[in-house]
Amino acid sequence: MSNMNRPNTLAIIYNKVITIGHSISFLGLKIRGLQGGRDSKVESITCNWPNKLILGYECEIQNGVDFRIWHPFNNESYIKLGNKVFVGHACEFVCNEKIIIGNNCLIASKTTFNNTGHEYKINANINQQPITSQAIILEDDVWIGTSCVILQGVTIGTGSIVAAGSVVNKSIPANEVWAGVPARFIKKRI
Repeated sequence: MSNMNRPNTLAIIYNKVITIGHSISFLGLKIRGLQGGRDSKVESITCNWPNKLILGYECEIQNGVDFRIWHPFNNESYIKLGNKVFVGHACEFVCNEKIIIGNNCLIASKTTFNNTGHEYKINANINQQPITSQAIILEDDVWIGTSCVILQGVTIGTGSIVAAGSVVNKSIPANEVWAGVPARFIKKRI
């Protein structure tokens, strides 16, 4: 299915680099509900519920980033990017609970944040299992390498680095470097 045919998509922005000033506008149209974003640069993105996306100031969001909020009427279901956050192209944010990105974070291209999963007990079919979800939090000054997957319930501490291609399924303390599938401690950041 093409992005133009996605159900419930309220904002699709293509083929333009938009600089957000004091008013948030894309292609000359104000996106109703999108919050913040002063002096930010936003390329072609998709966002199904713009009122659940909060941008800090001086953010840069590159081409092809997809913000998906599954339960927009739940007050705990939103995506918040702090100030001076960089999000590389083709990243994906799948939000059933809150996803919070702190200030001065770098998120390289093709990274996925998914805070939704399924239970997998043996006594029921997998497609009938309850959905689980927990918040994802990146504290300030975090660097996520390209093509990482950040899963539900994870907090990545201030100043930490996640190497390219890693799958993070547990929280990372402050000022550490982690890598691998699943991600493991490599060393302290000096």
